[in-house]
Amino acid sequence: MIKPAFVIALLGGIESLLSAVVADGMTGTRHHSNRELMGQGIANMITPLFGGIPATGAIARTATNIKNGAVSPLSGVIHGIVVLLVLFLFAPYASSIPLASMAPILMVVAWNMSERKAFAHVLRTRTADSLVLLLTFILTVFTDLTTAVEVGLVLSAILFVKNMSELLKTSKGLPDHGERGEKVSSRIVHEQHNCPQVSIHTVEGALFFGAAAQFEKRLTEEIKDRPKVLILRMNHVLYMDTTGEANFAAIVKQVRKHGGTVLISEMRLQPQQMLKKTGLADWIGAEHFFDKTGDAISHALTKLNRHQCLGCTHMAFRECKHLSDPNTGAQDVGNRPPAGAVPTRTVC
Repeated sequence: MIKPAFVIALLGGIESLLSAVVADGMTGTRHHSNRELMGQGIANMITPLFGGIPATGAIARTATNIKNGAVSPLSGVIHGIVVLLVLFLFAPYASSIPLASMAPILMVVAWNMSERKAFAHVLRTRTADSLVLLLTFILTVFTDLTTAVEVGLVLSAILFVKNMSELLKTSKGLPDHGERGEKVSSRIVHEQHNCPQVSIHTVEGALFFGAAAQFEKRLTEEIKDRPKVLILRMNHVLYMDTTGEANFAAIVKQVRKHGGTVLISEMRLQPQQMLKKTGLADWIGAEHFFDKTGDAISHALTKLNRHQCLGCTHMAFRECKHLSDPNTGAQDVGNRPPAGAVPTRTVC
């Protein structure tokens, strides 16, 4: 009985919350989801002890209440009391009401709450959501609501994972000296303007199981030239799961395997906590995490092979003019001051 019980509970919760959302739209208020589900759960645990069946919020009664001027949950309480009185005191009279007279009332209420304009609007968009809506609607009519909700939820989950994976982007960038604050930009990176030793990548999106492999593949292709330092700007990564962490760790290991260093800048709280829980943050080293990309670049310049800088014409950073000069750069080989002594940047 676990499966049908779970489906009924899930269906009841979904229907109640959908009813609450529709009611919010009709009244201009906001419902409390947790309070609604807790109350419904307690009621559905007690009701079977008295021979009752699972109950849920119904848009038909809710919409009817609102249409007739209800402004608070008290209307639902009064409705319940009236139904109770009818059952105990007026049941013989209520049984005499013709069902044919009840049917038109229910049909009018159903038509008014069907949101046919919204339904048609979603279909006209001709997106994947339109397909989910149409399939759920057809299954509701020709099978049952439980099956329709199950299929709709699975399809929606698949589409969500697909859309989130497509949002993940990685782009290689360099400080734009023409911009105020020297913001990192990908548009200025080209064959003649690209540091062969320092690779800066901006990561955008969620690092989760649906996009983690794609993230690793893209960065693996980008770092095939084995840069001395890889800087990952993580300001736009709001979420990371264990699969994303595993692929992130694979990139770090790959860079370290070839003698490189990974620096991480502007990482958000949730990804930081994930790296700490798995121990990857300690393995990378606290000294390789930076609040600002400018500080990460300054630290990266202390890790360069200065002999490789001599005669370089890329001029990716402000310091490149100094480091590439054979007369001045050669004197600095092995004598570069520590990261704290490098002038602070304002790279965004």
